[in-house]
Amino acid sequence: MTALTDIRVPSRFRPSGVLVATAAAVAVFAGAGWLLGGVSRPPAPAVAEDAVATVGDLRLELEAGWVPAAAAPGPRVDGGQAFAPIPGLSARALLVSGPVADASLVPAALRAELPASLPAPRPATLGGLAAWSYGPLRTKNRLLAVTVVPTTAGSLALTCSAPPASWNAASGCTEGVRSVTSAKVRALAPSADLAFRQAAGPVLEALDRRRVSERRSLSRLERPSARAAAAGRLAAAHRTAAADLTPFAAPGATTALVTALRDTGAAYEGFAAAARRNERQQFIAARGDVRRAEAALAAALDRAR
Repeated sequence: MTALTDIRVPSRFRPSGVLVATAAAVAVFAGAGWLLGGVSRPPAPAVAEDAVATVGDLRLELEAGWVPAAAAPGPRVDGGQAFAPIPGLSARALLVSGPVADASLVPAALRAELPASLPAPRPATLGGLAAWSYGPLRTKNRLLAVTVVPTTAGSLALTCSAPPASWNAASGCTEGVRSVTSAKVRALAPSADLAFRQAAGPVLEALDRRRVSERRSLSRLERPSARAAAAGRLAAAHRTAAADLTPFAAPGATTALVTALRDTGAAYEGFAAAARRNERQQFIAARGDVRRAEAALAAALDRAR
């Protein structure tokens, strides 16, 4: 394992024409990240073999007292690894990794087991890495807290859960993760728009391809029905991009970008309707709506870069 290394990957995203920069640049707009490698805190005394967990490409060194649990009374997630961190208590620590579902940065498989509305995250650390923490949350007869570390392969999450009577003893189970290492994965600094920027790359890349193709066709087509069809496809492409990015948008620039994508789709839908009617004044008005929507989209992309 190599030592933790600070890596900065600056980027920006714009559209072709309007989406000027490649969407591939957006995929790495996540901000500063660093290699997960080596020891993330001072060396600890030797621990037993069963105090090591492998979650995807991540290796976690755990306190020696952590014992694998056959069944966790807290959230149950396929692929999750449960441990009993405190002998004699029904407290559980659950490790989960995978793609995120929304701006919370919680892995999708775990997010489905949590309340629909989460409190604002608190800055935290896990194994020496920057993290977000949610909780305590109440689910049935237990309290739990979730700590997440975003990475280039999704997010790593640790859930600490226990009955209310033993919560004070179990709430600090994150301290039981001594280090997190990997030869393949980079950790990323958590932020409100990180999930959006990770998701935006492939979404805007697909939209870019459709825009280049359909806008070229639209400029060459003369038959009203053909123009309407091309504009309809552009409308659908923008609406799809907006829908795909909506779960990841946070208040501010990323939400404004989703709104601009949706508005551009509506403008192209109006253009398609005007082309089908083949009425000159309506067509001119609809074309103006598209130009204004495109300008607003360009501005929204610039603000969200």
